Amino acid sequence: MRAGNAGNCATHHIATARRGRIVIMSATLINPCAERRGGIPLVWRAVLVLLLLAFEKFVLNFLVDFDAAQAATGLGAYVREAQHWGFRCLVTLAAALALFGYVQGNARLKALNALTRAAPVNREWLALHATLFVPLAALTYSFYGNHGFSAPLPLLAAGWLVVASAAVLALLAAMAPWRTWREAAASLGSLWYYAAAAAIVAASAMQWSQMLWAPTTRITFELVDQILRPLIPTLRSNAATQVLDTGRFAVQISYLCSGLEGAGLLLAFCCAWLLYFRREYYFPRALLIIPMGLALLFVLNILRIAILVLIGNAGHPDIAIYGFHSQAGWIAFNCTAAGIVFLSRRSPWLCRVPASTTAHRESYNPTAAYLVPLLAILATGMLSKAASGRFETLYPLRLVAAALAIWYFRGRLRTLDWRFSWRAVVAGAVVFAMWVIVAHLFTAPHAIPVQLAAMSPVARVSWITMRALAAIITVPIAEELGYRGYLMRRLRSADFEAVRFADVGWKGLAISAIVFGVAHGALWLPGIAAGLVYGLLPMRTARFGEAVAAHATTNVLIAVCVLSAQQWQLW
Repeated sequence: MRAGNAGNCATHHIATARRGRIVIMSATLINPCAERRGGIPLVWRAVLVLLLLAFEKFVLNFLVDFDAAQAATGLGAYVREAQHWGFRCLVTLAAALALFGYVQGNARLKALNALTRAAPVNREWLALHATLFVPLAALTYSFYGNHGFSAPLPLLAAGWLVVASAAVLALLAAMAPWRTWREAAASLGSLWYYAAAAAIVAASAMQWSQMLWAPTTRITFELVDQILRPLIPTLRSNAATQVLDTGRFAVQISYLCSGLEGAGLLLAFCCAWLLYFRREYYFPRALLIIPMGLALLFVLNILRIAILVLIGNAGHPDIAIYGFHSQAGWIAFNCTAAGIVFLSRRSPWLCRVPASTTAHRESYNPTAAYLVPLLAILATGMLSKAASGRFETLYPLRLVAAALAIWYFRGRLRTLDWRFSWRAVVAGAVVFAMWVIVAHLFTAPHAIPVQLAAMSPVARVSWITMRALAAIITVPIAEELGYRGYLMRRLRSADFEAVRFADVGWKGLAISAIVFGVAHGALWLPGIAAGLVYGLLPMRTARFGEAVAAHATTNVLIAVCVLSAQQWQLW
């Protein structure tokens, strides 16, 4: 190539025929300018497809008469169960394919991923998908409850399946050409069988786990009884009803107290951790981390219930029921997960390069400055809730903990560009409007908490002031440091501080926004949208302060709405 043509975006198709298939050899040679164009790669187009379909499924749920669906018999019951288990299988299949494909490191899939950056989204197919959603909604509304279309159920089911399939195919065609999807599917090869097996097993896991509820609950009851009997002489236990009664406070240990939900969450965490750091551990011995972690969590769950009874017996039933009971499980999980990470990374028997051997070479850990403020809020929040009753009286501790963490790392954080402009204020106001609308639709309104209203005027004003200061100052700074300052850039490079915000890309923006949204619980949808807005600001302006200012603007307006319009559900 001559020097004068070095800037041209020539596309070179280098492929070889193998058993009737086209095997792409090099993503770089296929389109050397694809990375510079900044288009959406195939894997993120697939993620967008899944997110859009999940949102549409969420919307369609509002059209289903669930009472009538539960009472349905015959074909209607089969359709309900098929939809229930089929959705689980499809979600798990997609997750398993993504996971297995990532581990395999398929060269053909990587090449297709890079090649697709240059392909535009087909608006005609996208319009067709949107059009098909209308009859799909009408058919969904007609399934149960004797409303909508008056047609036999078999005809409705067949019509729904046809329209839904056509809508999915149209969405796929809008995101990428059919030939690209066929090549991507073919490149996965036998992974389809493994992913299908994983989907079937995972979708059935809940049914299987129910078989463990009874024996696990019985063991939990017996062990808690043995721990408490020397401490509470008046303790009465009933093995038939699994009730522990001290005379002043009583609890029933149901299957929800068996710890199986926490065990499932810890199992997912351990698998994800070992997968991500698979090159740093010795296998198969590293798999021992999983049963050791589950055993530790089971022990902590026993202690959690015993402490719950002791708190209630000491004359603090509200704290036991509404505070400690709701938070102790999360505290136990976090302690177990942190213990697994800390100890396994320092074990030369498990880890190839133990953290203890490299600690002396690291004079400073840049991650701490970005994550410690957020972790301080989360940890203090769990402890303050655990020590409170129906109302989190100790919420001001979150403000103090976050402020101390930010002050401690103030020297390192000065390297960020904290300037902002009018864009941040406008973006924050837009997020506020969206947040309030969604909260109005999906959350019930609440007046001022009874416990707060019962406080003395000085205590009430002090609590509200501290709550507002936390929402406006420390929370925006801590969350933006964690989600945008760290996570969004860390997904681009391990040396995240060297990553310019303009170079983050769609991957970092999308994942950080999703994690941010999920962290906001029931308001996950506006949370994801807010994460996208807050992330785009520094990506476009190169100023971290834009994200913080936008976040603070949103929280200022929410605080005004809470205090002036008595919309306490927003807090």
